[in-house]
Amino acid sequence: MFGRRRSSKKRSNDDGAVLDSLADTDNTVEQATTSGPYDVKDALEDDDNGRQLDLGAFRLPIPSGVGFQAQTDSKGNVGKVTLSAGKSGMQLMLRAAPRSEGIWDELQEDIVAQISSQGGSYESTDGEWGTEIVAKVPGKKGTSTVRFVGVDGPRWLLTATFQGEIAANPEAAPELTEAFRNIVVDRGNNAMPVREPLPLRLPPKMAEQAAAQIEERKKQGGESDRAVIAAGDTKTPKVRRKPSPKPRK
Repeated sequence: MFGRRRSSKKRSNDDGAVLDSLADTDNTVEQATTSGPYDVKDALEDDDNGRQLDLGAFRLPIPSGVGFQAQTDSKGNVGKVTLSAGKSGMQLMLRAAPRSEGIWDELQEDIVAQISSQGGSYESTDGEWGTEIVAKVPGKKGTSTVRFVGVDGPRWLLTATFQGEIAANPEAAPELTEAFRNIVVDRGNNAMPVREPLPLRLPPKMAEQAAAQIEERKKQGGESDRAVIAAGDTKTPKVRRKPSPKPRK
């Protein structure tokens, strides 16, 4: 099992200006075990998690019943990654971290500050992956529940933002929990600023599909250079049509 990093040490410098490769020290970091997500060095080669997507910086399993969506450009560079199951969703983000310590404890402070600035409320709870933040956030359709989870790995931090039923009830969509637990992170050796999102890329066939969508949209007069690619058991949204007006008598 992979050793997850936890540390209460705070840094006073600007995170964005510090390269993770230069932040290495001789500090001893406390380890806690978890059943995943895994670093590529700790994952078993014979693991069989069903359908998987290789997005470069991590391999993402897509269990039966789970849909995948990614926002991407014409070259296959991925922005948002979202998995869905029923009325639950999970958005993923992978960030660079230093060798010496985890950064989930620090990032929680920023999340809490953002929630408060939006007029929301929150509480910290103890979940499967340690400290989680469960927030009540006001929106156009009323207050919604959002749950934030983070896992520190060697030079990386993987966060999941759970929305829908699974935000309030972790048992509501076990398929998403399974997918998160079985992610395999391949951080690579490139030096990157701490907290910087690690680059993700679609597999070649999906990248070609995205490029074709964008090209077709431009032929029809569109200007967007982004596309949304879906896979797995992603449901096609229903298009609501306005009823035809009744003829006057």
